[in-house]
Amino acid sequence: MENELIGEFKGKNTVYRVLPDGVMEVSGQGNGKIMGVDAFLATTSIGIMENGVFSGEVNASITTMAGDTITMQAYAVGYPAPNGNGGVSRAGSTQMTTSDKFTTLNKAVLLHEYLTDMGDNWTGKIWMWK
Repeated sequence: MENELIGEFKGKNTVYRVLPDGVMEVSGQGNGKIMGVDAFLATTSIGIMENGVFSGEVNASITTMAGDTITMQAYAVGYPAPNGNGGVSRAGSTQMTTSDKFTTLNKAVLLHEYLTDMGDNWTGKIWMWK
């Protein structure tokens, strides 16, 4: 399997909610680049936490400074970082865009990895699975 790094973002988780049925919701936002273009990322994850592992769905939107928008749907798992300082989350996504510049993303599966520190700051990388 060959992967190409196409995005890097830095941001912060800003909202944590536990819903009445025990489902957790985490929202965050950040800035970075997608395919070399400056962009803003907004994301919301919703899922369950069991035995220290979060699993659930992620909805995200990437908006470039030129106004192009990419919407993403992913399935993710998250768990404590091996060093005990924060967490790791990984996901696979499909996405849709009407932007000619990013149309190749409509037929791609993207792989994501986000590392979060104890202050809810995160860094993320996105690869295109080829």
